[in-house]
Amino acid sequence: MRPDRVIDRLYLLAGVAALVGLGIGLWMLRPGAGSSEPGLIASLWLARPLDLILHLGLMLAGALGIRALLPSEDEEV
Repeated sequence: MRPDRVIDRLYLLAGVAALVGLGIGLWMLRPGAGSSEPGLIASLWLARPLDLILHLGLMLAGALGIRALLPSEDEEV
């Protein structure tokens, strides 16, 4: 098999795995049908709102930190 076909198959496999993972994640996050229990997101927000806010802030700080380390468009590498 040619190397470019192998790479195409790997991209296809990665895409399928990402879609399956997204589907499973969305299925787990939805609230129970017909039950009075809140879904996972709602129960986490009710139980630990500061943890979620802190986690989102750390993700934003990490993304901005990585962006600061990358060279700008007009800068040579």
